Order: sequence, then C-alpha cells, then structure tokens
Amino acid sequence: MKTDSLDSVLRALKEPNRKVDAIIKFLEDPENQYLENALEFAKRANQIAQEADYTTGRLKTMLIMGNYYFRSSEYELAMEYAQKSRELAEDLNYDKELANSLSLIGTIYNELGDYDKSSGYFFKSLKLNEKIGYKEGISHSLGNIGMDFFSLRDHKKALNYFNDALTIALEIQNQQAIKRQYNNIAVVYQDLQKYDTANTFLRKALEININLGDKLGQGTNIMNIGYGQLNSADFDNALISFQQALDLFTELDNRLHMAECYLNFGFCYHDAKKTDKGIEYFKLGLKEGQSQGYDRIIYSAAEALSNIYTERRDTANAYSYVMIEKSAGDSLFANQKQKLLSKLELQYIYEKKEFERQLAQQTKNTIMLIIIFSLISGLVILGLIFSRHKLKSRFILLEKDKIESELDIKNRELSVNLISLIKKNEMLSEISDKLVHLELNEKANDTKTAISKISRELRNSTNDKMLNEFSMRFQEVHAGFYEKLLKSYPDLTQNELKLCAFLRLNMSTKDIAELTGQQLPSIDRARYRLRKKLALPSSETNLVTFLSQI
Repeated sequence: MKTDSLDSVLRALKEPNRKVDAIIKFLEDPENQYLENALEFAKRANQIAQEADYTTGRLKTMLIMGNYYFRSSEYELAMEYAQKSRELAEDLNYDKELANSLSLIGTIYNELGDYDKSSGYFFKSLKLNEKIGYKEGISHSLGNIGMDFFSLRDHKKALNYFNDALTIALEIQNQQAIKRQYNNIAVVYQDLQKYDTANTFLRKALEININLGDKLGQGTNIMNIGYGQLNSADFDNALISFQQALDLFTELDNRLHMAECYLNFGFCYHDAKKTDKGIEYFKLGLKEGQSQGYDRIIYSAAEALSNIYTERRDTANAYSYVMIEKSAGDSLFANQKQKLLSKLELQYIYEKKEFERQLAQQTKNTIMLIIIFSLISGLVILGLIFSRHKLKSRFILLEKDKIESELDIKNRELSVNLISLIKKNEMLSEISDKLVHLELNEKANDTKTAISKISRELRNSTNDKMLNEFSMRFQEVHAGFYEKLLKSYPDLTQNELKLCAFLRLNMSTKDIAELTGQQLPSIDRARYRLRKKLALPSSETNLVTFLSQI
C-alpha cells in the first residue's frame, strides 16, 4: 500500500481505533518502515490512540517509534520509547508486548556492543514468550541471542541458536520468521567465507521475499548473493546480481542501497581488471553518497579512487580524493565516538535510575520501620532519631556507591576517547603515508614541497592535538594524580608524566605506541627508565599496579 492509498483509507474510516490499526498495519510492512514520513505516521497514530484512550494502539505505536529511532541510530530516543512501552506493558500485564519491548532494549544494547546487557534482555524476552506459548516470539528471541553470539565471533553457538529459531519458524510456517533465520545463517557463512553455502540460504530467503512481494528484501538478498560471487571471483554473475539489485532499489528509490550497488559495481570491475569502468561506478557512488550525506559511502568510494589514482601516479586526482577520504573519515570517527559515548550514557542513566529506585525503596522501608517501631514501643521520638540516623547511614553508603559508579563511568568514557583517538590517529597516519607516496611520485618541485608540508603538518598537529586532549580529559577524571607524583618524584619529565597516565589506565605498550607515534622499543626503554626513577625493583612490583594506587 502506498502513502496516498493509506490516506484514502484513513479518510474513509470513522472509528479512531480502526485508523490506528490501519496505520500500524501499514508501518509493519517492511517496505514502509524506511519511508521518510514513517515517523510522522507513527506519531499520528499514537496521538489518535491517546485521544481515544486506545491503550493497545499506544503501546504498539511506541514500539514502532522506538524501532524507527533505532534504525536512524538515535539510540537515546529508541531506548526512551522502548522503556516507555515496557512500563506500559508491565502495568497492563501485556506479556507479548512486554516481550517485544525487552527485545528492542536488547537490540539497542547489542548495537552499542554491550552484549552482557543485550543477552540479559533477550533471555527475559525468550522466557516471556515461552510462558505464553508465543512461538513466533520464541523464534525471534532465539535469533536475537544468536546475533549476540555472532557479534562475539562465536559462530558455532550463533548457528545453533539460528537453527533452533529456524526449526520453530518452519513448524509454524511463518514466512517472515523463516526468511529472517535464513538471512542470519547466511551472514554467518559469509563471515566464515563459505560463500556457496551462504548463497544457498540467501536464495531460500529470496524465494520467500518474491512470494511475499517484499522488493526491499529481494534487493538485499540479491545484492548479498552478488557480494558472495564477487568474493569468489565470479565477476560476470556478480555484475548480473548487482544490476538486478540496483533495478529493485531504484524502483523503491532507496538511495543508500543504490549507492552500495554502485560501489559493488566499482569493486567488481576493478577486481576484473576493468579499472576505468570501476572508476566510473566509484564516482557514481561518491556522487550519491555526497548528495545524501552517506559518510560511509563517501569514505569507501574516495578511498578506492585515491588508491587507483595513486597506483597510476596521477598526483592531482589522488590528492583530491585523499582529502575527501579524510573529511569523511573524520565524520565516521565522530559518529563512532558518539555511538560509544551513547553506550556509556545509556549505562549511566540505567545505573542512576537503579540507584534512585534503591534509595526510594530504602526510604520506604525505613519509614515502615519507624511506624512499626513507634506502634510497638511508643517511643516515637527515640524511634525517629534512630531511624533518621539509620536512613542517613544508608543514604551515605548509597551516595558512596553512586560516586564510585560515576567515577567508573568517567574512566570508561576516558577509555572510549582513547580508543577513538588511537583509531583516528591510525587513519590520519595512513593518509599521511599516502601523501608521502604522492610526493615521491610527483615531479613538479612546487607540488612536492606543498604535499610534503601538508603531510608533516597533518602528522604533527594531529599528535599534538590528540595528546593535549588526552591530558585535559585525564586530569578531569584523575584530579591530583600528576601533583601527587611530582611531590614524591620531582625529577619526572612531562613525557614521563604522560607515560604514567597511560599506564594508570592500564594501556598496553602497543596502544601507547599507536597513540604517541613512537616505536615499541622506545616505549619499552621509557618504561625501564621510569621504573628506575620510581625506584621500583624490576621483578617485585608491577608498574601499573603501583601507579593505580596513587
């Protein structure tokens, strides 16, 4: 059903509940979930449901909005709606919707890389679905647990859960659930580079999508089949698959998947030694990526083009695409960093709410103790004093736990920043190396000088900025660390103080080398000199343990 058809249906319907149900049915169609106005429809349905006091409609539309925000990578909003739907489902004792809410929460944590939390929610969802005998939900939960194991690179357990989920889906003949598990199993075999086996399952999923009329699913299956053919060097069939997928995505006006097809064409032609044709498609992918703001597409296309032009010693073109690659890479790393920080923020919010819940429960329990004690003994004043003191003590303990929890979160946030800095440094170093390569191949002296200067400034300014940012953030979290060290060991240099900070965070020699741009032997020598200055015996005291106690 198209958007204008839905509008016609809604105008014909008089009952609010039926309007809400019509919108929900429309949005549950996979092809409609990615429409630009999908969120507006969901909000409209939610508003109608609220005004009509249609609780089931409110609950379902909140889940739809949560899933929409998840697909848009707006994890905080996704979690907000997932938690709201969870609370409403708990209040109403709607086990099926509660299981769906828990599943969404788990999916968000899986995407953020917190597999302990995601698996916890997936198992809770599984337990609820088993309790009510909802087999479609059981299959879905088993598949989600399988995705956790896949994310942890445990292919064997992932396949076990996917196959269990598939068995139930086949038993109830739910075509959506069956194709989902076919796709999941195919992903595992692709990761294991068993492309023939992966394509067998992808073709099974494709057959279902054709029967269901799901063109988005068809295009995705065919593109993934082409990906397997490309990696098996079956270039002719890969090109046929990518063209079929592109035709479907063009019909749906799915610009992201269209851009992905252009890139796949580029890689296919490049690997088939038809580089000029590959360049043509990489440029199409780049153009589409830039028009839609798809940083991942821009980065991949620019990287491929810069490599090709570098190999051809076409300095001007190589340089221009290196700069585009760098700009897109900066955006990608900013998004990656935000994603990691979102994980910490969600974790902090969860722990804060848990603390507040415990505090409220403690206060409630204490008040009950006061009442009971007062009734029994009649010593009201004494009871109040005693209970107030007890409550204060408990509050202090909880406050201590809260402070320790916040410090732990700040430490983890600092680690996230470090990871981001290291990865960004790696990317910029690669770009700097490309510039050096361009400099060697360039004949014009003015151009060589300009490239050399840019490369030098890029490497030096990057290291300085990153180290300065690290020092600032470290001192925010570990206030007084440098001062305590200098008070006991006044001869420590600035570089040795930074090394102490890295070790205080339990960073490995390799991580320190990547962050500072030094060689591994240099870091080892610096550690040895630091140990001598701190007067630590070579074998008796661990340097990291010593610094963690300061």
